[in-house]
Amino acid sequence: MNTSPESFILTTEQPEANKATCMTNQTEAQQGSPGQEAREYFPRGLYQPPGTFRFSADALLLACFAASSLTAAGPSAAAQPEDAAPARAKSFTFMDTGTGCGVVGLALCLLNPAAKGTGIDINPQLVEAAWQNACLLGLETRFTGVHADASTLRMTQAVQPESCHVVVTNPPYRRPHQGRHSATEARTRALFETEGALDVFITASAFALRNKGRFFCVYPAERLPDLICTLREASLEPKTLLPVHSRINQPAKLALLEARKNANPAMTIQPPLILYEGSGNETRHTKQALDFCSFLACNARGT
Repeated sequence: MNTSPESFILTTEQPEANKATCMTNQTEAQQGSPGQEAREYFPRGLYQPPGTFRFSADALLLACFAASSLTAAGPSAAAQPEDAAPARAKSFTFMDTGTGCGVVGLALCLLNPAAKGTGIDINPQLVEAAWQNACLLGLETRFTGVHADASTLRMTQAVQPESCHVVVTNPPYRRPHQGRHSATEARTRALFETEGALDVFITASAFALRNKGRFFCVYPAERLPDLICTLREASLEPKTLLPVHSRINQPAKLALLEARKNANPAMTIQPPLILYEGSGNETRHTKQALDFCSFLACNARGT
């Protein structure tokens, strides 16, 4: 998990962790509404341990990008040949590499009822937070957190090789010596490639992906060449690129990218996603941004 330029920061409320949440949701499930109130409040209300990195809007954009792409092609196409005939939607498995508090994986589960996933993270506090948040949302049967180091994933039993139809990841954006490090080790690890460079996240993702499986990530636009080269080294072929701009007259700040394992070369560049309009106190999310990612509305003005 990491942050992007200042215009992408999203604030969330941080309640105390509730160890009785899963038990509460089991009672609610019997009444037909497990975690319904928390789902309506999402992404606000997620537990994030003190001293760890606070997720940003980048994570929400990634989840919405993956969900819309999977819906457009059909979840059953997640690990099918590109020329395969469309099939009825079926459940699919995914891995969230560097899950943090679980926000990307949980958002994907909320957006796509066919999704069932595992989030891995090197920080045990965040893995516990991801599990607590899954319980809070009534998603404990569809999403779980696992303590694992992406650099040694293939040497553990955390995730089996080629077991996932989909992988999502929001890797650290900054090189180890690019800028000032954060006050805590956990935040530095999330922002900088100190524990795992880009190739570590992508290699782990490729290990977990099935043949023709689909990989989704968000990354700084300025580092797009690094991303594409690293993906291709791992046999992940870039297929769809969505540039994300703060404003219509500014260069892209982020890139949302989909790749497929062992696919043929050919990439579609989609029309840009513009996040903001107006100025000063009149700054607000664009209708395009809110239509693309309704989760942004919790931090929107003028809506």
